[in-house]
Amino acid sequence: MSSTWTLPDDLVMPKVPDFFPAPGDPLPQHWSKCFGCGDDQPGGMAMSFTAGENCSVTGRLEVAKRYQGGPGVIHGGILSSAFDEVQGTACMILGVPVVTAHLEIDFARPIPLGTVLEFRARLEGTVRRKVYTSSEAYIVEGPGADPDTPVATSRGLFLTVTSEHFEPTAAFVDGVPTSPFGTSAV
Repeated sequence: MSSTWTLPDDLVMPKVPDFFPAPGDPLPQHWSKCFGCGDDQPGGMAMSFTAGENCSVTGRLEVAKRYQGGPGVIHGGILSSAFDEVQGTACMILGVPVVTAHLEIDFARPIPLGTVLEFRARLEGTVRRKVYTSSEAYIVEGPGADPDTPVATSRGLFLTVTSEHFEPTAAFVDGVPTSPFGTSAV
């Protein structure tokens, strides 16, 4: 990582709630219209997630041809969206909605189309409304597969919000967002 990102000294680790899936179990999408994980979003990324140990999650993304940026490689914006999605999903353990406040990414090497990426994300801790996360991406299938060497890393800062945060844009919502963990805006 080339970042100067430092975590606060007063981080608090949340307790994993009883309602959260056990490690290895799939995590539900937070709503079906989500670009990152929604199964009712035909143009979306269709990411899937599993619960990990403590406050971690694992996500998968098939790098489809439509995600091309430079010739033969993933677009950096798609990779950024995937990091945002997996780190936001790690925040589901809190049981309240969050929004992204800051996201930084270090791109380590090109990611070819036709690969499968695995994202390993964790909630690093909270300070009041601030939620700190980090993640790494690995090519686990396809050209250049190496499940031990990260191809990109990310750090994120999310903020917990209430449903009132989304009231100004309620008229533009496509569908009704709901979550089994109470993490939706509605």
